[in-house]
Amino acid sequence: MKQQEEKKQRELLKEFDKELFSYTGKVAWFLPAIFSFILLALMTIPIQEIFNEESSMRTVGAVGAFYSVWLSYLVLLPYITVTDSLTPQKKNNKTYGKLRYLPISKKQYNIVRMKYLFNYLWKLTVTGIVIQCLFSVLTTKKADLWNVMYVAAILFVLPLAAGFIELLLEK
Repeated sequence: MKQQEEKKQRELLKEFDKELFSYTGKVAWFLPAIFSFILLALMTIPIQEIFNEESSMRTVGAVGAFYSVWLSYLVLLPYITVTDSLTPQKKNNKTYGKLRYLPISKKQYNIVRMKYLFNYLWKLTVTGIVIQCLFSVLTTKKADLWNVMYVAAILFVLPLAAGFIELLLEK
């Protein structure tokens, strides 16, 4: 019975999101797309070059980590913040505050948001792994497990953890 109720809450939340995106449309994905493109461009630099003693590319790893945290914020932003266009100040409010009158628990709210982030990030990570390994083979003639682990850490684990923390800290 409880599983059925939780599933109903998730479906209700997905319907709310569908309605929400009928107003924001594709504009909400403009900044995440730019950050994703930048991160995929950074994946063209093989990890062997980043951690090479003679290379000055070490900052690329730090920039990638910084951008990946911002990416998780930007992907979740349309789902957790809504602008009240009817108020004179166009005040931003949290979507969970708007949903407080619906029978949706905070746990189900977070689960649905994390699924959205997960679905976005795993596709980005697979693309990043292909790019990283391809450019690694082209430049250093080898691709190994470190290339895959680097991409998984930068494009999947770090943004997923940042998104989880962001949802936990949301009021």
